[in-house]
Amino acid sequence: MGLRIICEGEVVEADLFEDRAPGICAYLKSILPVDSTMVHAKFAGEETIAMVPFFTEQENPKFDVVPGDIGYYPGRQTLCFFYGQTQPFGEVSYCAKVRSNLEGLQRIGRRVLEAGHAPVRLEAR
Repeated sequence: MGLRIICEGEVVEADLFEDRAPGICAYLKSILPVDSTMVHAKFAGEETIAMVPFFTEQENPKFDVVPGDIGYYPGRQTLCFFYGQTQPFGEVSYCAKVRSNLEGLQRIGRRVLEAGHAPVRLEAR
């Protein structure tokens, strides 16, 4: 199964890592579709985050992220969308990777940085 991120007129598709982060992916699938708000990370770099309505433990930890990585911050109820140069403050649970339209995710990131926030819809694909 995959994930579709719809924000600011862009559609970005990602592959979920159900084998490497099964708990996070199961929670995520159970709440889809979900409407949330996307905001820009304040200090980490080119990263946006969206709140999700679940808590779960760390899985598949990763510190060195690259554009297109998607992670979950344990205990913070946020999915993190890394679209450029980023240095997270701690390990994220690496749970998905953008498969199409990374450029769209980068456009979303720049718009959200400018506007402060934007509505986002997460769906199964």
